[in-house]
Amino acid sequence: MSSRFVRWLTGADMQRAVFGFMRQHHPNMRLGKRVLVTRAEDVNEVLKTDAVFGVTEIYAERMERTTGAFFLGMENTPQYQREAAISRKAVHPGDMEQIRSMAREHAEQLIALARPTGRLDVVNGLARPVAVGMVDRFFGVPGPDPETMKRWMRVIFWDIFLNPGNGADVTARAKEASAELKRYMEGLITQRKAGLATESRDDFVTRLLRMQEDETTRLDDDAVRRNVGGIIVGAVDTTSKALAQLVNELLERPEALGEAQNAARAGDTARVAAHAFEALRFDPHNPLLMRTCHEDYVLARGTDREMRIPKGTLVIASTLSAMFDPAVMQHPDEYRVDRPPQGYMHFGRGLHTCYGERINHLVLPEVLGCLLRLRNLRRAPGGEGRMRFEGPFPDRLMVEFDAG
Repeated sequence: MSSRFVRWLTGADMQRAVFGFMRQHHPNMRLGKRVLVTRAEDVNEVLKTDAVFGVTEIYAERMERTTGAFFLGMENTPQYQREAAISRKAVHPGDMEQIRSMAREHAEQLIALARPTGRLDVVNGLARPVAVGMVDRFFGVPGPDPETMKRWMRVIFWDIFLNPGNGADVTARAKEASAELKRYMEGLITQRKAGLATESRDDFVTRLLRMQEDETTRLDDDAVRRNVGGIIVGAVDTTSKALAQLVNELLERPEALGEAQNAARAGDTARVAAHAFEALRFDPHNPLLMRTCHEDYVLARGTDREMRIPKGTLVIASTLSAMFDPAVMQHPDEYRVDRPPQGYMHFGRGLHTCYGERINHLVLPEVLGCLLRLRNLRRAPGGEGRMRFEGPFPDRLMVEFDAG
């Protein structure tokens, strides 16, 4: 079976068709020891009932063997609460505008390099470099070089989140990358601590190290390494995949693309953002979220779709399906930019909402806006203009535009 056929069979178009049928006829479907949940109300119930539907059986061991224990792989324990709170405290309210500027400036630099040729790879010429640059400039982890960082971040993310069959090759490469990342992070932390008294750096890693002076915000060096590692691994390919897939969807819709370009040229960032997250709805970067049921539970109690879920069941909540549920999205098959933001579930819900949600709500529209301002933006002809993948990740999407 070819990889292209498998991708078609499991891709967003097929999922939308299958889940559309299920929402009407089998909204909560039992498949052996798994339950697939498709309606928005029920997906929300699963994701927000974190005392029942947990993540440790799914992610904890994978994180332990790669980045080290990380709060997004923990239940709502004292360790989760403390490490999550400290990590969030290290991001300041004023950082958001700085992040927006960083993303825009880097995207503009990359696009300027491509202008003379009139060609750009949206993935490796824009999305991934911007994401790796954010890890460097904001989080304070430059890595040995950008290519090494891209390799580390991708294969570790792949093993943690997108390797359900425990493919041996992916696991082996992630193990090697994780050991390299650990050595690098330990050296970086030692170097940064040595310069705390004399340097005026202000990035995420340095803030966590300065926060060690107060016992209430102290993470030891290994906890800093674990939490920073977990955050940056989740940052790069989440941003890259989301941007590539939403651009791909816009290229399929000339009218929407033209309207989005007009908004970008007018400096209407809110309108560009509306296009970004509506386009992403048609091919979300994270269409399924998995949880383990920790106790017998009745889902959708009192409705005609009520289902008893036994303890130990793997529950698969389809955020893609939820975003096409007509109960929350009017005319869900239409592309519309006037939808209420609360209907989107791109970054999950509940206790384990994506740590980078606020950041991506800024970065994705900013980078997209830079791309949209190019004249006569279009797919490259032939196969080059179609998305190519490395495993589950977009790895190439060539576009063309009027040079100069």
